[in-house]
Amino acid sequence: MNPDIQKMLRQRQRFLRAWPPIALLLTGLTLGFYVWAFLKQPILVNPLHVIRLIQENHLDTATQGLLSIMAPILFLTIGALILLLLVFVTAGLVNEGRLIRLLEKQ
Repeated sequence: MNPDIQKMLRQRQRFLRAWPPIALLLTGLTLGFYVWAFLKQPILVNPLHVIRLIQENHLDTATQGLLSIMAPILFLTIGALILLLLVFVTAGLVNEGRLIRLLEKQ
């Protein structure tokens, strides 16, 4: 095998070994942010909280129109997309690792 290819394979293997802790850290940070937001800023992520504020008339009219349903749905969707991205990147890297091991055997 060409030395340049071997060098590239070693670099990719280092990245593949580093990815699981990075993915876990990013997942933990994302989930931690949403737990924090749910506890400290529920108006951003909890539609039931927003509905309760509306029913109790504790939400001003301008904020009510903007945040009533869209903000919680938007924040939850963004979080789900971030986690989905992490899953797809991890799956791709697992497949890349398999291919690298196949190349090394040849």
